[in-house]
Formats: sequence, structure tokens, C-alpha cells
Amino acid sequence: MSQVGSFGVNHLKVWDGTTVPLPAKVGAVGSTPEGDFVLVQADGAIDQYAFVKIENDGQAAMLTTTNAGSQNLMVGVAQVAAANDEYLWVWIGGVHAGGTGSGIKGKAAASYAAKANLNTTATAGVADDASTTKIAYVVGLETLTGAGTVTLFSTGHLKVN
Repeated sequence: MSQVGSFGVNHLKVWDGTTVPLPAKVGAVGSTPEGDFVLVQADGAIDQYAFVKIENDGQAAMLTTTNAGSQNLMVGVAQVAAANDEYLWVWIGGVHAGGTGSGIKGKAAASYAAKANLNTTATAGVADDASTTKIAYVVGLETLTGAGTVTLFSTGHLKVN
């Protein structure tokens, strides 16, 4: 991955790669005040606010316990929905990234407790505090009763721990 600064990072937009040129190479990392983002290509449809696994070739798919794979798999969070093969910037966290007022959110299961570890689930793109495969360096800041979205805060780049 190469660092591209903040140039071209628009985490609220998708590209088809044909009608509009990509803002950077797939796998490039860009920084904004909200944290770091990596440009990926969707490997299947991706829901807004879904947690995604990011492969070495820049392909991203909604994260589940089943596809979490091995240690050190990079994890991101899509801030916009994307169709298969579209390109988008996904939030990968960073030191003191996200947080209150940042607008960075992720999907969480019902009964998520604020500031608890986030873990993979069987539901694609959704994290929870009751599982065994931890997503390192990130927590949600709100408590949920039903399933929904939580504001995310990170202390490093997200990965399956």
C-alpha cells in the first residue's frame, strides 16, 4: 500500500472505474481528519457501514466470522454502499481516528455495549461484542438495544486479531 495523503479521498463516493478515472491506485492509503482510508474494489455488494475484509490485491468483501481467515487480515468499514466491482474508500482506522462527531460509523448487532471489543459475526458486515474473532483497535461509542450503527473510534489500523 502506498500513502497518497488526502488527495482524492472521498469516502462518500463510489467509482465504476470506467466512466470516471479512479482517484488513486487500488490499495492506496489516504488520510483525512477522520482517519485513514484505503481504496478497494468491491468483491460482491457492500452495504453502507459494513465491516469488510481487505485482501492483499485490494478486493473487499463484507466480513464474517467464516471469511475472517487468519491473523493480520486488514479490516475496513465502508461508509457508502457499493455494487460488485465498484471502487470505494473504506475507513481502516488509525491512531485516534473516528470518534464523536467524526461521522464514521459501523454496523453492530443488537445489545452491543458501548466501548466493548468488536468481533466478527455470522452476519455479513455486522460486528458485535459477543463472539471470539476480535477486530483489533476499534470500539463503538454507543450502546444499542436493537441492531444498528455505532460511531467508531480506533487506536490503530483495524485487523482481525
